[in-house]
Amino acid sequence: MKEALSGLDLAALVRELSEVIKGSRLANVYQLGKNKFLLKLRAPGGTFKLLVELGRYVSLTERDVEVPDRPTPFCMGLRKDLRGGRVLGLEQHDLDRVLMMPVSARAGIFKLVLELFGDGNLVLVGPDGRIRRVLRPRAMRDRKLLVGEPYRPPPGPKIGLMELEGRELWCLRELGELEVVRGLSRLTGLGGAYAEEVLLRAGIDKDRPCSSLTDEELGELSKAISELVGAVLRGPLEPAVVIEEDGEWVDVVPIRMLKYAGHDCVRFTSMNKAVDAYFSRLGASEELGKRLRELEERIKKLKERIKLQEEALKRFEEESSRYSRVGDTIFTHMHQLNLLLEALRDLREELGSWEAVGERLVELRSRGPPFSWLVGFSPRGPSISVEIDGAKAKLDLRSSAQEAASRCYERAKRARRKAEGAARALEESRKELEELISELRELQARVPEAPEEVRAEEVPRPAERRRRAWYEDFRWFYSSDGFLVVAGKDAGTNELIVKRYASPGDLLLHAEIPGAPFVLIKAGGRGVPRATVLEAAQMAVSYSRAWKYGLGVATAICFRPEQAKKVGPHGEKLPKGAFYILGKKEYIRNVELKLAIGASRREGRIEFFLGPVGAVSSRADAYVLIGPGDDGARKVVREALELLEAKLGPLEFQRQTIERLAALVPYGRGRLLTGK
Repeated sequence: MKEALSGLDLAALVRELSEVIKGSRLANVYQLGKNKFLLKLRAPGGTFKLLVELGRYVSLTERDVEVPDRPTPFCMGLRKDLRGGRVLGLEQHDLDRVLMMPVSARAGIFKLVLELFGDGNLVLVGPDGRIRRVLRPRAMRDRKLLVGEPYRPPPGPKIGLMELEGRELWCLRELGELEVVRGLSRLTGLGGAYAEEVLLRAGIDKDRPCSSLTDEELGELSKAISELVGAVLRGPLEPAVVIEEDGEWVDVVPIRMLKYAGHDCVRFTSMNKAVDAYFSRLGASEELGKRLRELEERIKKLKERIKLQEEALKRFEEESSRYSRVGDTIFTHMHQLNLLLEALRDLREELGSWEAVGERLVELRSRGPPFSWLVGFSPRGPSISVEIDGAKAKLDLRSSAQEAASRCYERAKRARRKAEGAARALEESRKELEELISELRELQARVPEAPEEVRAEEVPRPAERRRRAWYEDFRWFYSSDGFLVVAGKDAGTNELIVKRYASPGDLLLHAEIPGAPFVLIKAGGRGVPRATVLEAAQMAVSYSRAWKYGLGVATAICFRPEQAKKVGPHGEKLPKGAFYILGKKEYIRNVELKLAIGASRREGRIEFFLGPVGAVSSRADAYVLIGPGDDGARKVVREALELLEAKLGPLEFQRQTIERLAALVPYGRGRLLTGK
C-alpha cells in the first residue's frame, strides 16, 4: 500500500495544480497537526483548500476540514508574512519530493517550501533566499535548515531522470548482486512501484543482479525510464486508484501501468481528485486503526480492573460473613463467655499480673468449657483468643462479650457496605466493558480486515457471565413461528444489520418513513410464514418516527438483503445507516403501531417480554397492549405490570425490570391500551 506520493506522482499533481492556484490570494494558513497544514486560497472563481501532509502528499480538497481555534506560533508567523499574498504558481524541484510555492507579499517574493520526503518539513524562504521560518530546524552534513541560512534543496539522486542518457545507468552494475529493482530505485529515486514498471517495460526481470545487466538491456532501461517520465510530464494523464481483489486501495497513479494490468481501478478525472480520495480513505482507515488499538488497550486495562474488583468483592463478602459468624457465635455463648472473662479478671486480681495468668493457661483449659475454648492469650490489651465450634474470636478482657459481639457485627456491617460498593463498581465496569466491546465491533465493521490483536471475538467476557449472542446488541425477539428477528437501534446498528448479519436467504424490512430501523428475519433460505413477516413489520413501524408522530397505522416494505445498496440511484454515496433498495419490494400496508408487554411463569420464575403482539402473545400467560402516546415509559410499564398482576397474581420484579422494559418503549413515551 502506498503511504506517500513519489516524485513522479507529485510531477503529475504539479501539472494540474500550478495553473489552478496561480493568481489566487493566500487567505489563511492553519496547522491541523504535527505534520498537517491547510492553506486557504481565494480566487475569482471561488475558494480552494490546499491540504498538505508533510512527508506524504498534497492536494486540493472539497472535504470539510476542522481547523483549530488557536494557531500555533509557527502558523502565526506564516500568517504574518504571507497572508494576503498572491500565489505565483507551484513548482517542483527536479523530480524530487520538494514543492515550492512562490508568494508575492508586501515584503517581497517568498517561497513556501514543502518537503514531502522522510518526516517532512515546511520552510519559508525570504526574498533574500535565506530561511525565514522552519518548522523543524535541522543541521545536516549536506545542508542546514536553520533561520538565517541560505535554503538549499536536498541533494538529488545519483542518476537524474529529467535528461537521462544511457551511459548514466552503467553505475547500476557497480551494485553487484543487489536486485536490479532495488538498485534502480536507490540510484534514480524512483519509488518501488515505478522501478518495477520501468523494468516491465524494458522486459527485464526485477530480481536480476545489477551486475548481470548487458549494454543492450541498459539501453532498453534508459528508453523505458524516458518514456515513463515523458508520459507523466507531457502525455495525457489517466489518474486512477488501484484496488486489490479484497477491495483494498493499494496505490494511486497518474497513468496506466503494466504493473497493475488485470487489477480493478477507480478512474478519476484528475490526479488531484484521485490523490484526495486515496489519502482521505487511507487517513480514515489509519484513524480507525488507531481507535481500535486504543479501544483494545482500554479493554485490557478494564479487564485488569474488573479482576481486582472481583477479588475485592470476594474479600469483603468473606470478611462480612466471617465477622457475622463470629458475632453470632459470641452472642450464642454470651453467658459462658462472660463467666470466662470474669473468672480471668478475678484470677488476675489474685495473681497480680496478666503475665501470671498466661502462665496458668494450660491448667485453665483442663477445667473444660468455657476455659477449654481458650487458644491464645496476650497480656497486651489484654485479650484472649477463643475457638468455639470452629469459629475463632478475639475478646478484650476489659469489656464484655456483648461488646465483643457488637464490634464483630459492626465490622461485618462495614465489610458488607464495602462489598455493596465494590459490587456496584464491578457492575459499572462490566457494563463499560460491554459498551467498549460493542463499540469495537462497530468500528471493525467499518474496515475490511481488523488487526488480529483487536478482534472483538477474541476479547473475553467476565468469567462468571455467559457469552452474549451477537443479536443481543440489538433489539430482537423470536417470532410466533420461532424465527429470530433482529432490529437496529440507530444508524450504526442499522449498518451492521444490513452489511454484516443479513445473508442471502434472509428477509429485511423497513418502515416507509425516514428514521426507522432495518429489521432482519434470519430465515437462512427457509420459507417465512406470513405471521412472522407481520410481526417483523410491526417491529419496523413501531420503532419508526410514526410512533413519535402518534400515527395509528403505517406501511412497511419487505425485500432481500442483496437489494440493499450503499450507492444511490444517481451514484451518490449514502450516509451511514441508509441504503437504496433496488428492485421489486413487497409493501405491507396498514400495520398497526402496537406492542405488547407480557409475562409468563416458567419453573417458578417470572419472565417479562416486550415486542410485537403476535410474538409476545405466543409466549406469555397474559399480556397488555401499548401504543403511541405522551405518558413516560416508566409510567406505562408500571401500569402494565399492575394489570398483569391483576391477571396472574403477585409478580416478583425488581426496579431493573421496569428500567429494562421502559428502555424498550419506542421514543421513551407511549400509553396503555388494553390487557388480555
